[in-house]
Amino acid sequence: MTEETEVPNNFETFPYDTFIENPIEINYENEHNILHEENNSEIATKMAETGTEIIETETAKSKSSEIWKYFEKISIEREDNSIEHHIKCNVCQTLLSSNNSTTTLERHLKSKHRAEFDKFKQGAEVKSEPWSTEVQKEKHKLLINWIITDQQPFTIVENKSFKKFMLTIQPKYRLPSRHTIKDMIIKKFESAQSQIDNYLQLSTSKVSLTMDMWTSITSLGILAVTIHFIRDDWQFDHFVLDVLYIPSPHNALAIKDAIVEIVSKLKIENRLIGITSDNEAKMLAATRQIGIALDLPEFHHYRCVAHILNLVVEAALNMSIIPEPVKKLRIFVSTVRNSPKQMDKLKEYFRIEEANFKVPLPDCITRWNYTFYMIDRALEIKSFLVHLKSGLNTLTDNWPTEEEWKILTELADLLAPFASITKALSASSYPTIGETKLFFAGLKNHLDRFRGEDYILQEQINEMNRVFMNYLNEVNKALHVPAFFDSRYKNLAFDNMSRHDILSPIQKVMANYKESNITPPQTPPIQQDSPRQLSNLSAFETRSYFRNLLVPGYQASSPVVNELDIYFDSNSPGDEIVPLEWWKNHEMEYPVLSKMARDYLAIMPTSVPCEQFFSVAGKQITQTRNRMDPETARACLCLKSWLEQEKIE
Repeated sequence: MTEETEVPNNFETFPYDTFIENPIEINYENEHNILHEENNSEIATKMAETGTEIIETETAKSKSSEIWKYFEKISIEREDNSIEHHIKCNVCQTLLSSNNSTTTLERHLKSKHRAEFDKFKQGAEVKSEPWSTEVQKEKHKLLINWIITDQQPFTIVENKSFKKFMLTIQPKYRLPSRHTIKDMIIKKFESAQSQIDNYLQLSTSKVSLTMDMWTSITSLGILAVTIHFIRDDWQFDHFVLDVLYIPSPHNALAIKDAIVEIVSKLKIENRLIGITSDNEAKMLAATRQIGIALDLPEFHHYRCVAHILNLVVEAALNMSIIPEPVKKLRIFVSTVRNSPKQMDKLKEYFRIEEANFKVPLPDCITRWNYTFYMIDRALEIKSFLVHLKSGLNTLTDNWPTEEEWKILTELADLLAPFASITKALSASSYPTIGETKLFFAGLKNHLDRFRGEDYILQEQINEMNRVFMNYLNEVNKALHVPAFFDSRYKNLAFDNMSRHDILSPIQKVMANYKESNITPPQTPPIQQDSPRQLSNLSAFETRSYFRNLLVPGYQASSPVVNELDIYFDSNSPGDEIVPLEWWKNHEMEYPVLSKMARDYLAIMPTSVPCEQFFSVAGKQITQTRNRMDPETARACLCLKSWLEQEKIE
């Protein structure tokens, strides 16, 4: 459900506290009264005629305004002993209402006494010495961070309202020019690159990348690269690694050269375990060339599973009976959403039924899951939408028939698992690679399920199955090793495969991990252990000891193989268990496998992190900011990710 959100104020995230010193407390007690100016000369005349005594009081000068040099508050005692309060102009002796604000007093001075007003303005000008150069630089850093993270235009520092705003909160601060802002951002980016380089060296685990190409509104070909890895403390880490402008042609060679340059510059080329991208031909070719160029035995390209699911669903949406009802519903929903009158009527129907209002969701032709959400919401609020179908010819003509509603209902049921899986696998803040094989196996069963001889969408399912099977074997092969390290699904994810077929690929990869750098747990000799000594054994040693009692000669097997067998035979934890937490708790028990798990669980099953980044990039390079230099855009976008992920200050 979409929600209406208030457009944020340009200044709402501005770091006020870092600029304001010795804040002034202002009393707004009387500011809410209605302000108006009395006909004061007539009041003074009437008071003189009635002999009303005027008692002058102490001048009320406010520290926050010089205006009170020209005005004073007075109290007037009338013949009936009542007291009236006024403000007297010291220039013309005019009496004003006591409810007037200083703004109204300034207005009186400006309209009646121009010379005094000019003197007042000169005296009211802020006379404050600026901060020292060192302090200014520190404040500049905070301003730069705000501009970057909020994606503010550099020209904000030349905006009159913003300059006035800054002068109000801190007159000691001098705003830099937009050209200085740009120079400072470029210098910050160059410094931040070194910080990112140092940060990456703090971890010893392997890294995975996602990459994708995007064409900006200015027709720039931009390659976005995100990095994902698991730190030594078992915390999942990810951020934008770089954003590069790729000159035309945007071919596989250009992409390969860009990636190799990035990983080589950051000294992580030997730690690269995989790259995830969509199924575009140039991306497939580029990753093949990257693997050859870097000569990494464990490197692998992973196809974006979200893109695969998209291709499968599109196969159904484009077939025979599906397009027409979807098109009609799309037009109907769009017409309602774009008509304030129809939306008001729809809200009224919800109010009458005492139901919470739910807005119809729009469709996006290029994203199938938007189509699903549109259909799903329309089915949910169909009883309310039906009241609108006779409102306009466009609505009447595009209201689906009962048969078409049946098709849409069956289609929503068919696509629901695809939508939920896409959402689950698109998370980028925690590992999801281990779940992919399980989800794909479940989708295969979902498509193969018998729905009756007269099932209306059987033709669509057949086509979806055809496309799905084109990728299923390749996905299963690529994800065999990563899926093994999700302890929750290490048995479920491999369907009916034999034990040998499951463990054999794992054993081959284990051979690439240098066992000399890992001290395997030693199995104690059986004949030398007393009962008291057994109580001091670790969990791994205890299992190995009793396995040796039951299986003579087992001790002679490789400790690494033992470790693999013990892990595979152990009970799987529940779905609520977090994989990284599980491995953190069992790291000592499985020293080799835990090192592999830290590497392989960092692989992303989708390239969604890049898609999410392009949404951010679209706000940086816009119609009104279409002349931004590619290098400047690169600096802003990378710095935004690094600042938000707290990789730099």
